[in-house]
Amino acid sequence: MTTRGDDHGGGGGDGGGISVALPDGWNATFRPIPSHHDVHDDDDDLLRAKKSNDREEGIILASIPLSVLYARDIDALRAFVALEEEDNDDDLRARLRTAATVALADYAARQLSDLLPVRPSDDSGIIIRTMGQSRRDALASGGGNDKWRRRRNSNGKKWKAEAPSVPYVLERTDCAVVRGRGEEDCGGDVVLQFFLHVTIIHSSPERNDRAKQILEGGGLLSSLVFDRLRLRLTSVGCYSHVACVVLQRALRSMLQPPRGGYDMGGTTTGSNDGERVVEEGNNQKGKSKSGTGQPKYLNAVAFIADGSLLPRRSGRSSLPMSSPPAVPFESPDGSAQLTRTVTVEVGPYWRRFLEDDGTVKDIQNATAMHDAEECRGAVVVDAPTCVTMRGMIVPCGVTLIVGGGYHGKSTLLQAIHSGVYDTVPHDGRERCVSHRDAVSVRAEDGRYVHAVNVSAFIAHLPSGRSVNGASVRCTKRDTSRFGTRDASGSTSQAANVIEALESGASTLLVDEDVSAANFMARDGRMRAMIMDEPITPLLYRVNGLFLSKEHQVSTVVVVGGVGEWLDVADAVILMKDYVAYDGLEKARSVSHQFSYGHVQYAGRGVVHRLPWEVEEWEQKDEKRRAAAMMGGNVGEDESMDVADDSRSNEGDDVVPTRTLSPLRRRPESRCIANKFKDAAVHLLESGSSRLWFYGDNNKSPSPVDDVAENDGDDDDDGMVDMSKCSQLVDGGASEQLYGCGICVLWLIRESIRYPGEDLTQLLDRMERALDDRGMNGLIASAISPTGATIVNVEDTDTLSELLLSHDALDLWEAAGYAYRPRRHEVAATLTRMRGMRFDILPEKPKEATGDDATMMSEEETRRLEEESKKRALAELWANRRQKR
Repeated sequence: MTTRGDDHGGGGGDGGGISVALPDGWNATFRPIPSHHDVHDDDDDLLRAKKSNDREEGIILASIPLSVLYARDIDALRAFVALEEEDNDDDLRARLRTAATVALADYAARQLSDLLPVRPSDDSGIIIRTMGQSRRDALASGGGNDKWRRRRNSNGKKWKAEAPSVPYVLERTDCAVVRGRGEEDCGGDVVLQFFLHVTIIHSSPERNDRAKQILEGGGLLSSLVFDRLRLRLTSVGCYSHVACVVLQRALRSMLQPPRGGYDMGGTTTGSNDGERVVEEGNNQKGKSKSGTGQPKYLNAVAFIADGSLLPRRSGRSSLPMSSPPAVPFESPDGSAQLTRTVTVEVGPYWRRFLEDDGTVKDIQNATAMHDAEECRGAVVVDAPTCVTMRGMIVPCGVTLIVGGGYHGKSTLLQAIHSGVYDTVPHDGRERCVSHRDAVSVRAEDGRYVHAVNVSAFIAHLPSGRSVNGASVRCTKRDTSRFGTRDASGSTSQAANVIEALESGASTLLVDEDVSAANFMARDGRMRAMIMDEPITPLLYRVNGLFLSKEHQVSTVVVVGGVGEWLDVADAVILMKDYVAYDGLEKARSVSHQFSYGHVQYAGRGVVHRLPWEVEEWEQKDEKRRAAAMMGGNVGEDESMDVADDSRSNEGDDVVPTRTLSPLRRRPESRCIANKFKDAAVHLLESGSSRLWFYGDNNKSPSPVDDVAENDGDDDDDGMVDMSKCSQLVDGGASEQLYGCGICVLWLIRESIRYPGEDLTQLLDRMERALDDRGMNGLIASAISPTGATIVNVEDTDTLSELLLSHDALDLWEAAGYAYRPRRHEVAATLTRMRGMRFDILPEKPKEATGDDATMMSEEETRRLEEESKKRALAELWANRRQKR
C-alpha cells in the first residue's frame, strides 16, 4: 500500500486530501468538499453533527485498471479493451467494446448501490454512500412530498431511502470507464472509476488520519466494498448484463445506414445512405458492397422481438407485467413487410451468455469467478458469434398503429419510445430497439417558442389589434420566425416537429391521444366550414417529409379515430387483443373505397401528399415579378401573406424565407450576455421535470422581437418545463434532466466561442466532447481558463477539477449524479428555456450546376410567362366587371 498526501484543496481553501494505492490494484483519492456545499443526512448523529458544525464531507474517487480487474480472464479483457497486439481492430469490435464498457460501468453503479451505505462497527462516525444515496438521504430527512420511499431496515429501527429502479443502461457521472490519468491509474490504461460520498462525524484536526482510516488496506472500503465489488464484476451476472447491452447496441446499428454525424460508437460517419440495402422479404437479403461479413440493414426505425413483454405492471412502474395476464409479443404471421428473422453479431465472448434467440441465459447461483469459468468451460474453439431472432420491424416511411381501444396500440408505441435506450436483462424489452434518433412529438400547451419556422404547418396567423386599440384589418404574421410565450396545442406541436428536425431526428413518434386534433387532420366538413384555416395538418406533410432529400424522416402514428391517415400509410400495424397483424392491405382497400380522388386541397392535387419542397414562396415571388413587369401592384392577399417578412430579431432586413425546413438558429449573444452569463442550473423540487437557469446578470434585453406583441419579458426567465417530454427515462428523469441542464450550460458557453455555428453544429460539437471525455469533462471544462474542453483525461486530476467547479458541486447537491442525455432532449431543454432568444443565421448556399441550373432557368421562365398570362386575364375580367 502506498499513501500519498497532497495539497489539492476542495476549493476555497478547505484543506487537502490524500491518495492511496490499495492492494489488488485499487486506487483511491479523498478530497474534502467545500463547507458551503455540505450534504444533509437523516441519521440522528449526523443531524446533531450538522447543528454543531462538527463534521466533514468528502468525495472518494476510486478506480481500478481493467487489465488488473480481468487479469485472470484475458478473453474478458479483450472483450472490453483493444489490446496492443490487435492491430486489425475493425469497426464492429470497436462498437461492441464501447457498448461493453458503458454496460460495465452501469453494472458497477448498481452493485455499489447494493453494497452501500456502510459504516464501521466502532463509533468512529464514518459513513460511506453512493452519490445518489447521499442525495436521497438528504431528501428523506428534509420531509415534505418526495417520490423517494422510506422503508425500515431489517432491525426495524433505521429508515433507508430507496430510489425507484431505473431499467435503462445509460452513461453517468458517478461511475464510468475512462482512460487512466497517469501514474495513479497505471498510465494510459483503461480504468473503471467511481465517486463515493463520505461523511466524517466528530472530525478532529488530524483529518488525514481519518482519511487513511477510510482508505487503507484492510479498512472500511477494502473489506466491505472493493473486495465484494470485484467478485461481482467478474461474475456471470455482470457478463450477462454486458452481453444484453452489447446485443441491443449491435441490433440497433442494423436498423438503418448511417445518416451522417454520429453512429452507435460515437464516431463520425459519412452519408453512406444506400450503400447497403435490405430487400423486402421474410429474411434479410441485402448484402454489403464490402463483403458478406458486414451487417445487413433492415431499413427500419424499430425492431420488436418475439416473446418480448411490452406492458408494464402499472402506469407508475417500469417493471414488466407478469405473463399471464400479459401477452408476449408475436410478429405478424405471413407478413413479408413486417416480419423479419435477423442474425446479430455480438462476438464470441458475449455470445456465451446469450441463448440462441438472444435472451440472457438463466444461470442460477453463479456469482463468483469460478462459476463463470465453469460456465465457459464447454466453449469450443469455433464458438458461435451470432444470435438469431424473429420479430417485427417498423419499416421506414409512414407507419400507422391502429386498433380498438385498450388493444395495445399505445403500449407498442411506448416500447418504441423506450427502445432508443438500452435496457437491463429481464426487463421484457431487452430485445426491442429503436433508432437512436427517434423523437416523440406531442401537443404542449403553454410552452415557450422563439424564432421557429413553422410555415410548413402554420401560416397567415392574425396579428391582433393595433397598439391604440383601434379596430384594424387583420394583417398576417410571418410564421417563418414564429414565437410565443403561450403556445396553443397545434402551434406547440408544429414547433416540436420542426425542432425535432433541427436536432437531427430520424423518426417522429406521434400518439393521437396526446396530440392536437386540428394539427393531426381536418375532415372535409371542417375544410368547407373554415376556408381560411391557417393550419396544414401533419397528415398532409408526412409523405413529403419522408420523400424529402434533405430530411428523409419517417413517422410512426398511433391512430384510432381519423381514417384519413389510411391514405398516407406505407405500413399498417393492426393491434387486436394485444396481437399484431399486418393491416396494410385492408387499409389500402378502405382508403380506395372512401377517399380515392374525392378530395382536393388548395388546388394542388389529392389532399394527403403535399411535397415538402417550397412551392408557394416561389409562386409568390413570381407573382411579384410578373406584377412588376406589367406595371401593376401586388395583390391584396399576397401583400397580407408577407406583411411581416421585413421583421427580424435585430431589426435588419430579412429576405423572405424560402424553406419549410428549420432555419439555422443559434442562441442570441446579447440575450446570453444580459440574462444567462455565467448561469447556473437548479432542479426545482426533487423528482420534478422543471429546471431553472439563473445568472448573475439580471439585465433585460430590449423587448423587440416576435415572441409576443412587445409585452415585455417573462417573469420566469430561465424556467424550463420538461414534464411533457415523454422520452426522459422512467425513475431517473431528474438525473437525466439535470444532465440536460449541464449540457445546455456548455452549449451556451460554446455558442459564445463559436458565433458562426448554428444549433445543429453546436450539438454535434457537444456529442464529440461527450464521447471524448464524458459528462464530467463537460463540467470540468467550465473552469478551463480558455473555456476549452479538456480531451485527454490523463492530463488532468479529475476530482480536483470537479471540486473547483460550481457545476459539479451543484450537481452533487441537487441530484447526486447525472445521466448523459440524448442530443434531442438537450435541444428541447434549450429551446423551452423561457427568455432565451435565437439569432437566425444565413442559409448555406445550394449551388446548382450544369443541366440542373439550365432546367431551373427554363422552368422559372415558363412559370413567369404563365403567371403573366393569368395576371392579364384577371385584369381583363376585372375591367369588364367595372364597366358593367
